[in-house]
Amino acid sequence: MTTEEISSASPSPRGGEGRGEGILLVAVGLLCLGFQLWLPTTHVAEADYQSVANTLTAERQPGDVVLLAPWWTERARIYVPEGLPVVGYQGSDADPLERYARIWVLAEPRLPNAGLGDFEKAFSPSRSPLGAERRFGNLSLRLYQNGRHRPVTVDAADVLGQGQAQVYLESPDGNRQPCTWTGAAWRCPNGKIAGKEWHEVHFAPYSCVKFEAPGGATRVVAEFVAPASESSTLSAGYIWEYGAYKDSSITPATVTLEVNGQAQTLELPVGDELMHRLEGPALPEGARVRIALSSGNPTARVVCVVMTGSRRAP
Repeated sequence: MTTEEISSASPSPRGGEGRGEGILLVAVGLLCLGFQLWLPTTHVAEADYQSVANTLTAERQPGDVVLLAPWWTERARIYVPEGLPVVGYQGSDADPLERYARIWVLAEPRLPNAGLGDFEKAFSPSRSPLGAERRFGNLSLRLYQNGRHRPVTVDAADVLGQGQAQVYLESPDGNRQPCTWTGAAWRCPNGKIAGKEWHEVHFAPYSCVKFEAPGGATRVVAEFVAPASESSTLSAGYIWEYGAYKDSSITPATVTLEVNGQAQTLELPVGDELMHRLEGPALPEGARVRIALSSGNPTARVVCVVMTGSRRAP
């Protein structure tokens, strides 16, 4: 048998593999084509966004909030009526939204990887629907009563933002150096600013008191008088661009909540990007509240502090 005859009689060792690869490529191509044909059917028409906006405008009440599902339903945000808060960030499904009595869930169920089953598991506890779901094309809208609602009686960020506090640097011997109210924030003798600002901590935005540690044993303190509240909370975390600092010279930060001389503390570890929370005491009428920040090395110790008093919903 000649070489040519042997060659023609022997099957190619890759013949079967080649056909398998070809079939796989065709299948992948068809799947991609199908996805491309399906994707436009998930888009939301302008008229549907506008219908949602009209519904919210007509039926909104004070104490309402809009929650996006999934959280990246960003285009819907611009159609929500002005003055109606919108929440949507990684992890917002489980946000207690304690400030709000009613929650409008605005969803795009047909978005790829919408994961609304997981959303329901995180969102549903202590929430009850107020009426049926309404559909506007590829959008859905449903109103819920928020069983986790805790009406806010005092918010430290608002108090500072209105200039209704004392802010100062305090040394261990009790000496105080007052910070000056500029009309928008408090400028301290070391040149650092304290005041109400919006910042992000671990994906979530917060309206909070921005504190910058003075360094050493000195701490920056905000002091004010609070109305009666059935409970209080303190949450704090490094403003996100500072949270990941792990240099060996960086030191932890201590945030203190003091009510009528009784203090509780939160320790914020180095390299920690989370928001930490502690439950404070009830606040008697006229309670003197102090919140403070200190860290041995002030480098990158810029903290977002949320302190509120609240009562049970009626």
